[in-house]
Amino acid sequence: MAPRSSKGKSNRGKGEKKKREEKVLVPSLVEITVTTPYETQVILKGVSTDKIIDVKRLLASHADTCHLTNYSLSHQVKGHRLSDNIQVVTLKPCVLRMIPQDYVEESQALTQVRRVLDIVACTTRFFSAASKSSSKPVAVGNGNSAAEGLDMVAIHPTPKLSHFYEFFSIPNVSPPILQLKKVDGEEAGQRRDGDYFELKVKICNGKVIHVVASVKGFFAVGKQFSHNHSIVDLLQNVSNAFAKAYESLMKAFTDRNKFGNLPYGLRTNTWLVPPSVSDSSSTFSPLPTEDENWGGNGGGGLGRNGEDDLRHWAAEFSVLATLQCKTEEERVIRDKKAFLLHNLFIDVSVRRAVGAISKVIGGTNQRTSGTSDFPAGSILLEDRVGDLYVTVKRDVAGLDQNLESSFPLSSKELSERNLLKGITADESVIVHDTMALSTVIVRHCGYTAVINVKGEVKKGMTGLRDIVIDDLPDGGANALNLNSLRVQLQRSHSVGKSGRNQPPQFDSDDLESFRSVVHELVKNNLTKLEEQRETSERPIRWELGSCWIQHLQKKETVVCETPATNGETELSVKGLGTQFKVLKIKNKKSDGEADLEQKNIDHELKELLSEEAFSRLKESGTGLHLKSKEELTKMVYGYYDEIALPRLVADFGSLELSPVDGRTITDFMHIRGLQMRSLGHVAKLAEDLPHIQSLCIHEMITRAFKHLLRAVIASINKNMAELPVAIAASLNFMLGLHGLEGSDEESCLRLQWLQKFLSIKFGWIQKDEFKHLNKVSILRGLCQKVGLELVPRDYDFYSPNPFKSSDVFGLIPVCKHVLCVSSDGRTLLESSKLALDKGKLDDAVNYGTKALAKMIAVCGPYHKNTACAYSLLAVVLYHTGDFNQATIYQQKALDINERELGLDHPDTMKSYGDLSVFYYRLQHIELALKYVNRALFLLHFTCGLSHPNTAATYINVAMMEEGVGNVHLALRYLHEALKCNKRLLGADHIQTAASYHAIAVALSLMEAYSLSVHHEQTTLQILTKKLGSDDLRTQDAAAWLEYFESRAIEQQEAARNGIPKADASIASKGHLSVEDLMDYISSDPDTKGSGVVHRKQRRLTVFPVNDNVASSSDDATYSAASQHGMATWNDVVETNVTKSRIEVNDSNAVVDEVNIETDDTEVHRLNVDNQTVEESALDEGWQEAYSKGAGKKFRQRQPYQRVWLNRNLNGRQDVHQQQYKSSPRPSLSKSSSSLRALKNGEIDDVSTNTVKPQLKSPGTTLASKSLSYKEVALAPPGSQVHRLEKKESLML
Repeated sequence: MAPRSSKGKSNRGKGEKKKREEKVLVPSLVEITVTTPYETQVILKGVSTDKIIDVKRLLASHADTCHLTNYSLSHQVKGHRLSDNIQVVTLKPCVLRMIPQDYVEESQALTQVRRVLDIVACTTRFFSAASKSSSKPVAVGNGNSAAEGLDMVAIHPTPKLSHFYEFFSIPNVSPPILQLKKVDGEEAGQRRDGDYFELKVKICNGKVIHVVASVKGFFAVGKQFSHNHSIVDLLQNVSNAFAKAYESLMKAFTDRNKFGNLPYGLRTNTWLVPPSVSDSSSTFSPLPTEDENWGGNGGGGLGRNGEDDLRHWAAEFSVLATLQCKTEEERVIRDKKAFLLHNLFIDVSVRRAVGAISKVIGGTNQRTSGTSDFPAGSILLEDRVGDLYVTVKRDVAGLDQNLESSFPLSSKELSERNLLKGITADESVIVHDTMALSTVIVRHCGYTAVINVKGEVKKGMTGLRDIVIDDLPDGGANALNLNSLRVQLQRSHSVGKSGRNQPPQFDSDDLESFRSVVHELVKNNLTKLEEQRETSERPIRWELGSCWIQHLQKKETVVCETPATNGETELSVKGLGTQFKVLKIKNKKSDGEADLEQKNIDHELKELLSEEAFSRLKESGTGLHLKSKEELTKMVYGYYDEIALPRLVADFGSLELSPVDGRTITDFMHIRGLQMRSLGHVAKLAEDLPHIQSLCIHEMITRAFKHLLRAVIASINKNMAELPVAIAASLNFMLGLHGLEGSDEESCLRLQWLQKFLSIKFGWIQKDEFKHLNKVSILRGLCQKVGLELVPRDYDFYSPNPFKSSDVFGLIPVCKHVLCVSSDGRTLLESSKLALDKGKLDDAVNYGTKALAKMIAVCGPYHKNTACAYSLLAVVLYHTGDFNQATIYQQKALDINERELGLDHPDTMKSYGDLSVFYYRLQHIELALKYVNRALFLLHFTCGLSHPNTAATYINVAMMEEGVGNVHLALRYLHEALKCNKRLLGADHIQTAASYHAIAVALSLMEAYSLSVHHEQTTLQILTKKLGSDDLRTQDAAAWLEYFESRAIEQQEAARNGIPKADASIASKGHLSVEDLMDYISSDPDTKGSGVVHRKQRRLTVFPVNDNVASSSDDATYSAASQHGMATWNDVVETNVTKSRIEVNDSNAVVDEVNIETDDTEVHRLNVDNQTVEESALDEGWQEAYSKGAGKKFRQRQPYQRVWLNRNLNGRQDVHQQQYKSSPRPSLSKSSSSLRALKNGEIDDVSTNTVKPQLKSPGTTLASKSLSYKEVALAPPGSQVHRLEKKESLML
């Protein structure tokens, strides 16, 4: 479907359009002027959806005001102490004033101290002295040389785990504060009324200053009449050294990122603990945000003091299921209550479960006889607090354990229940399933706790007709951080004062003894696996039934008549497939028998389903209400095997979905109702997709190791101090290199067990894959699944013992529960992605804005579920050409993802990649490089080098390196991306063609036009074969080829005739859109450059990578995983892989959409004509997006960028972006195509002798007298490129 255009307006009622426009306010930039307490002004860049709470967040991210905490905002019209919920757009004028407030509570003064500590933490807490002093080279990617086949080390050194936190570190700045501690007891001076506590502050020059916190602010001891509102103000007044050091730190903040994303406010929420923990021999010191000594949240979350333990949970969950939800307003209210109640229930239950497990562990350690009296799997504790019922069991110390269901149902009954739940699901399916909603499973330290709600509903519901519950504090930020509930394990040795990693101090006999424990577990399990038979039971997830019903509704709407030999008409329902023929045969019975059976079946389902659910199933048009439970089960298994699994792999192959790690592939499968035990089947189907097969193998091995490590932890039942050594021994067995693989007893045992385990559990026959594993990726996934925290060290996987007991820092709980978010928000996010796919940018913006409003209304503006809405809206706005707004929204998403999800979460990786593209488009290339390199750094630890997302990131890096003049380096990145795409996707894939095109343009920047011709010919061949010669991308490639050929001919003629080198102005402009390219080609020599020279320099296409994507769980916000996409040929390269493929055009552009179908994927091509646009003037950093002195003409015809959005159905968003025109807002027009305009002579500055793009013969010999590509690609930066006279064939 084409975008809305002037021709299509008659198809839509004007009243309907007006009504929609009245409801949705399109986002816009807002400048917010704030007068500080110092009578200076700061100008904040906000958006129209911001509220006062967002303004406070912006002030906390500004270098001039980040140290201020206790203040209110006032407005000349709205008055003083503005509420956090006031919309910024309602402030006329948008000018605010910060009013310092007294510290009426001690907690407010502690917040000020904590903020100061947080700001200076980046100078000390995230930098490891060991990583700087260690000189021994260590392999981190994987302990096997067979996998090191990529030539990237020379230009991009392999990332190290020890450098994980350096992105947040500012080590070259002297810490303004060396030490800050509270003075207690006799050392403290005499307190006066209004004084809270005394501090001893050691500043950068070693001087110690005593500071008193009081109601009026802070003052130095002896100067109580000189109060300052903040500690920073006080220290600046009393010490010039501190003032200079603090000023240097703020300058470093600005240099790092002038737009925000300051490196403070972080939490310990990743499987690698901060270096300050590993470098210190002292007890764990939490980061300031979570430090309860300074009023920190201690890990966030609710229910910390037990005030909600006695709520009437059963009654409230029952009331929740009955709340009205017929209208949109009612659903928002219901969803908000459901989210808040369930969020509170999860926090309370997890804390209660961890407390119960700790109680069991404490009692166990006090016994002298161990736990032999309590067999594994037996109930060790049963507790009930109000409606909360807690059961704690010890995990089985073996690999043959099967997790018992937390529901009081057999596996068959649970499967049938889930199937019926799925086929009758609606927008309230989560809220109405009270049993699932009120259950939490927590695994921790070898124990499993299950929390259920069991209460008397009738008793609790007396007078209860509604749910009263408070909103989340801080806008939903600071959700419960499970890492804060860690059990810190005893470390057997400390790190020396020098910071160097000391040699192992543990007893090697202990390691060997526990290694023997691991061997025994593996041998016992191997014996049982030999005897085990495959079970016929197949569990069913409810999402499978939901996806199945959607599939049938799409396929079964058409009822075909097939001729029958008996003259009757037999009705065949499309979409059921051959596996259901047996069901049709069964129906050929006598009318009496059929009617009798039908009544029985109808009665059976009516008994099992509510009247409303049965009615929905009957009205679905699928006929499933006429089937029995057994028939439904058989049919859904057929759908699972023959449709669902192949469709998933097809989406992987088309790059619609692009998982980057075990978490994202799990999310992609679960959202479609697929079981992880089908990973082996997926790996078999993905035989032609090496990266998908590799991810499946990595995930299967990770899950196998998870069972082994859990069994080892469960076997430690007497002394928790033994856990670090036991875990280190297990990791060494699993990931250490024991001579040549398969050459010694231990490696043979490991490989034999893995082969049998994967064969029985996943149906996968392992061969020699273990030799090619990315062991860091397995280690990362294993830590996440088991709840393990490690020290960020460069583990030597070439060693038989890469891990020491001191590397194991702690164990954190791992929780399972359903997710409850806004149903309408999920739907609107999906609608926005679909509209973006179809090129309907107006609709995409409207849906995205409404989705964001819903998510904020339900979850709060800073909850992790809202981040995906910010991210998607950022991508949509980028498509419209509003790069400034897109950047603001993406920064919001990144800040939330870093603090709430984790520093290496797939959504966080996606945000880094997206934001780098937005910065690049705003011409902040150095900043873009910083963030794209961070995304690349994290990709190395997830999917590794051999992945389309990594290849797309290489292209992004190449474009940015080219932007700063490193053309040779950019070419080498492009060469590596090409090799990766050819290896993973095939030599004739469109993504591979995009890589060829990117290299062709990069070579043209070096004036190696003969090589450009050769690569563009390959591009054209692939596109012609895949898309046809009429496709606009194919025509674009033909136009590029014509230009490269003309330049190559000019270059050769100039060399033969000895005339001056031909004008290379177009090469310096990088990538041009087709109209600009043809403008240049067809203009006279005298005018060449006059129309082009003022145009913006064109960079190669860039795509944000993400990897996704998957947002957490049941929410369809997307996800994506990440950013992926495909670029158009005007823009050069196909972007990364993701679900949706939509090209972007800049604002105020006239767009023509052409639908291109390739296999099952429909691609929408947007062609943009130039249109004069005057952009709004933006000051400070935003203004630097345009060259100084550039006028209207400079901005009116910039080459445009296109973006591809990947829609992963698990809630994450993936994006890959390319360059678009920088006009602010697009007006979509169905009829204007740049190529058509070119043919009609409508393009400005094009002479009457316009040259039209023509397809050239692939056999053109212009590239024959050229430099070897590899010599160019591998030449050191700065080398001169010389054309070879000898004819060579280019080998890629």
